[in-house]
Amino acid sequence: MKNISTVFIDLDDTVWWFTENSKLSLRHVFNHFGFARFCPDYDTFKAIYLAKNKELWELYHYGKITKDFLTTERFRFTLEKAGYTGDCLAMGATVDKEYLHFLSLQSKLVPGARELLEYLNAEGYSVNILSNGFKQVQAQKLTSAGVIHLFNRIILSDDCGITKPLPGIFEYALRECNATADTSVMIGDNYEADVCGAHSAGWRTIFFNKDNSPAENCPNADIIVASLSEIQQIL
Repeated sequence: MKNISTVFIDLDDTVWWFTENSKLSLRHVFNHFGFARFCPDYDTFKAIYLAKNKELWELYHYGKITKDFLTTERFRFTLEKAGYTGDCLAMGATVDKEYLHFLSLQSKLVPGARELLEYLNAEGYSVNILSNGFKQVQAQKLTSAGVIHLFNRIILSDDCGITKPLPGIFEYALRECNATADTSVMIGDNYEADVCGAHSAGWRTIFFNKDNSPAENCPNADIIVASLSEIQQIL
């Protein structure tokens, strides 16, 4: 990739290992609130939550639901389906607050993330986060993982009220980082939000294809990698 000077990177599951850190956090709230008293099977609780959370995030990406609805509904729904007989809405909000707090304190990074960030900084790139995650936890995640100093800016959908893949957040990111589309690249693991969104905005894209999707299903990715270490050979 020629003439790239600004790198935007998705946070969750591209840098900070959301999948692994969230497992610890979900188990934490299950134990912390004593949910075994009505749902003795933790795996059932987890399966209900993960399916609902994925559904809600897909809607949130396209601005079809609000952040507040997402953060209350995912646990409200899970508690209801798992057999909780109290006020699922109120309890769901309490659980979500504890979940996000505990989650933000976890430190696991995606394999190769720290090395990639150090490499990009050493090479003189402006390295920035571009994430749909929530403002109250995203910076803390990077602090907990010990890599926040490796970023120039943290650009969040919460800052501008627009989520990836909608074009407004990419325009906002360029303004905030004093960058241009033709010298910027987006690195991310979510094909729709990160790659398609950035491609539509005129950026070049690197798809972190951690789930091994067929290449023919990813036409908007300029480059597809299976590991972050490959990017050091590209930039």
